[in-house]
Amino acid sequence: MGTKNYITAIEIGSSKVAGTVGVATYEGINIIAYASEPVDGFISKGVVRNVDAAGACLTNIINRLEAQLDNKVTIEKAYTTIGGISVRSVKSTVKREFDEYKKITPEIIDAMAIENDNEFVVPEGYQKVQVIVQDYKLDGSVNTAPAGFHTRSIVGSYLNIIINEQFMKQLGESFEMAKIEIVDSFTAAKLEADILLNKDDKHSCALVNMGAETTTISIYTNELLRKLVVLPLGGENITRDISTQHISREEAESIKIFKGYGATGSDNSIIANENLNKIIAARIEEILLNIKHQIESSGEKVGHIFFTGGAAKLKNLKTLLDEHLQDYTTRIITEPTLRCFNDSGLSLASDAITPTLFGLLSTGKENCCREVGAKEPATPVQLSLLENVEEDKNEPETAATAKEEKAEVKTEEKDSKKTEKSRKKPKWQQTLINMFADFKDNMTEDEENDDE
Repeated sequence: MGTKNYITAIEIGSSKVAGTVGVATYEGINIIAYASEPVDGFISKGVVRNVDAAGACLTNIINRLEAQLDNKVTIEKAYTTIGGISVRSVKSTVKREFDEYKKITPEIIDAMAIENDNEFVVPEGYQKVQVIVQDYKLDGSVNTAPAGFHTRSIVGSYLNIIINEQFMKQLGESFEMAKIEIVDSFTAAKLEADILLNKDDKHSCALVNMGAETTTISIYTNELLRKLVVLPLGGENITRDISTQHISREEAESIKIFKGYGATGSDNSIIANENLNKIIAARIEEILLNIKHQIESSGEKVGHIFFTGGAAKLKNLKTLLDEHLQDYTTRIITEPTLRCFNDSGLSLASDAITPTLFGLLSTGKENCCREVGAKEPATPVQLSLLENVEEDKNEPETAATAKEEKAEVKTEEKDSKKTEKSRKKPKWQQTLINMFADFKDNMTEDEENDDE
């Protein structure tokens, strides 16, 4: 494996779990393995519900990834994502006041961050997974880099990312079952934004990921994440709505994908185009109105809304965006350009490596694989013929001692064989030996009596 770092990334999604192994190169990230498994109820709205099933899914993915790697390489660790309905953000502030003008130092800034960590009250049943510093107000003036300024008061603003504690535990248990250590976990929405958005985009925008069961909204102003919220609505809701027309779930999904919104032309399908358009329009309108409400309630000035995710691929979605989000500039990012490639002959769909997976591969630094094929030098069972003929005069003491011990063992084995051989003498021969021994004992006793 040399000096290369093999990064393993696992994305827990609402519709599938995907894993990949990549190596960073000067050309980009080289994808050398990829595998995915559909979610069959054990993950709901991005949250692990059945630990055993999720653990089996992860085990299967790891086995499939390893099968694509060199047979001497095994996966021991992985980077993964935090997402789903239980993730949200909560703002907090820390204030310092001084009797006179005081210069703000890095130590003051660090102390305020520590106070936020200690004093922020995490809602019951949740745990804090990340803190994003927002900005500082110096005597009322907003500043993102306050060190060196003089002020009589400073207020630091922080965005605390929290997640349901039990759901986080269940995710960890799933990886334990698969015998994979989680190196680190990152907020999926934050990773995705860092890949898809540039600084100009983050000046005033919302990134909306429309997934299968959830819609994640990330609001950015002045290049900082200001709000993160997850709605329990997604593309699967559209599929269920269509299936209420006495259509199977599989058929409804197929109709949604291939016809989408605004279907025209031949109307020989099992659902009329007019009815299909009404169903899709109603559900999309609900999702868009919720997105608009979250943006407006944030208090942030947002000019652009970028859409991504599986449900954002719905045909003619842009028509509905223009209708319901007239106050914003909207754009759909369905197939982002990512600096990744594969030179191992893998057959990958264009959307297999998602921005989230790419973000994990780009962020991960610790090697996740171990080479296991190298054999340990075998300990010789016996001396070679060359060693029996000639010994090295400069042989280390330990080796000489070993030879002496082997020689002693051979001598003991020889004596043991002689003893064993004497025990196996013919019966008539053993009788004569016993008679001679008795005769010798009698002669000794007679000599002792004569002396007396």
